[in-house]
This record gives sequence, C-alpha cells and structure tokens, in this order.
Amino acid sequence: MELRHLRYFTVLAEELHFGRAADRLGISQPPLSQQIRALETELSVRLFERTNRRVALTEAGRLFLAEARATLAQADRARMVASRAHLGEIGELAIGLFPSALLAPPIADAILAFRKAHPAVRLVLRETAAHPTIEALAEGSLGLAFLRYGTPPQLPKGHRLVEMMREPMMLVLHRTHRLARSRVPVPLTALAEEPFIHFSPRAGNALHDHVAAICEAAGFTPRIAQEANQNGSILALVGNALGISILPRSLCRLRLPELRILPLAEPRAVSRIWMAYRTRGGGSLLADMAAHALAAHERHARAIAAPGGAL
Repeated sequence: MELRHLRYFTVLAEELHFGRAADRLGISQPPLSQQIRALETELSVRLFERTNRRVALTEAGRLFLAEARATLAQADRARMVASRAHLGEIGELAIGLFPSALLAPPIADAILAFRKAHPAVRLVLRETAAHPTIEALAEGSLGLAFLRYGTPPQLPKGHRLVEMMREPMMLVLHRTHRLARSRVPVPLTALAEEPFIHFSPRAGNALHDHVAAICEAAGFTPRIAQEANQNGSILALVGNALGISILPRSLCRLRLPELRILPLAEPRAVSRIWMAYRTRGGGSLLADMAAHALAAHERHARAIAAPGGAL
C-alpha cells in the first residue's frame, strides 16, 4: 500500500464520482479505477459500492476513510518537519562551552542571537573542560565549541578555528594581602613565593597549563597550595586567605567582598577565547550558529577598537 493509493481513495470518497475525483487528482479515470481496484485487492475488502448511477462507501470503506486521512495527515506532518529541519527552523544543536563561557560577552551575545532566530530549536549547552571538548569535536558529538586557550589549540581535520576575543589575566588575592593595596600592575616575579590556588591539571582545564607557562616564562614554577575544579571554589578559597590565583578578567566578575582584583605587569598574561567548528556536513543550524558567533566577534572587536574601548 502506497500513500498515493490512500490519496486516490480519500478523494474518491469525498467526491463519490470517478470523473470528478480524477479531475481533482489530475489523472484520467481509468488509472484511478485501476488503483482503487488494486487497493481493494490488497486489503481483501470492498471499499466502494459501484453502480452505473452512483458510487457509495461500504461500511469498511467508511471506517477505512478515517484511518486513511489520519495516515495522510501524519505523512504531511513528517514532510513538514523534515523541511523545517532542513531549513534550520527546528531541530537540536549541541554546543561545547568552557566553564563560565557565558561570562564572555561575544559568546553570550551569539547564543542569545541564535535563540531569538531559532526559538523552536533545542539548544544543548555542554559545559566541559577544554581537552574533553576537543575530543568531542574529533568524535563528531559536537559540531561547534568555544574554547579558552592561551595559544591556538590543535583541532581535528575539517574544523575551523576563530579567535573570538582576548582578555587580561588578573591577580586575585585577599584584601589583607601585602600586595592588595598596590596601585600599579603587579609583576609576576612578586608572586614567586606565593601559594597558588588553581585548577587541577586532572580537570582538563587549559587555564592550568596557561598560568604555569606564563609563570615559568617569568622565571619560576607556581607553587600550587590548593587545587580546585570550579571557578567559584577558587574564588572562595582565595576569599578565605588560603592563597592567591591568576584568572581571566571575566571570571573575576563573580567577586567576593574579601577579594582584590589587580592587573598584572606581564603582556603575555592574556587569555584567548576561540570558536572551533566543523566546516562541512554540520547542517544549517551549525552554520547559522557560527555566523551569529562571527557577527558577535566583529561587534566586540569594533567596541574594543573604539575610543575608550578596553581589552
């Protein structure tokens, strides 16, 4: 049984006249009669009573009509869903995010713009550390991700990397710390003997390696006194005067009254945020999300370049 058989049947059931039904269907009468007979043969039931003067539905035909209409309506809905999904109007899109990514203005702006453009799309935000996110891109479970890396990360083949923004790394310390009242950027060398509170290397967070690299470039290895896996935990530990930390400026927005946030006198102490996305086979939703992100990146870059703009 094919959908066309059901369409022929429903039109004939509505018209109860082979000539008028054939006209509606855009076919001649003999093929219509042939297809109706084939449907009845397949079902082993008579759907119409035919005489020289009239065509009428049998009881079986009347009951079959309701089911045929429901089947055709479901088929139309299936076609509509497929078409809307192809056009990017509905569906699902998974995006990889580094922790606290939505504190970065271009990322928040891009996701908000995509949500407004596609309100029926289910947007799945997967917040994971950098290294697992890159693995997910390689496996294909993610088509697009935002990453925080000090240097350009290595991506799987077939992916594009775009730098979304840069922001300074900041010194986070307790308000009673000896450096808390500094009115000039703090040199990294002043931190050589300080106990650091930072992300665990086992968490897969690229900030651990980044902070280690800039400290080593300044001539010392940071002494990690306490490890944590969440930004909020690091800030709370510093707020209890258990050590200092170096974090990107956007992560310092969640500040406590016990904290002081100071700039560093180190030009290499800059965090970089990237967008990585698959360039082929990702579908229209992925392409549209990337387009919104690129537009947000350009707006952010213009704001930084404008008079009074800051890194």
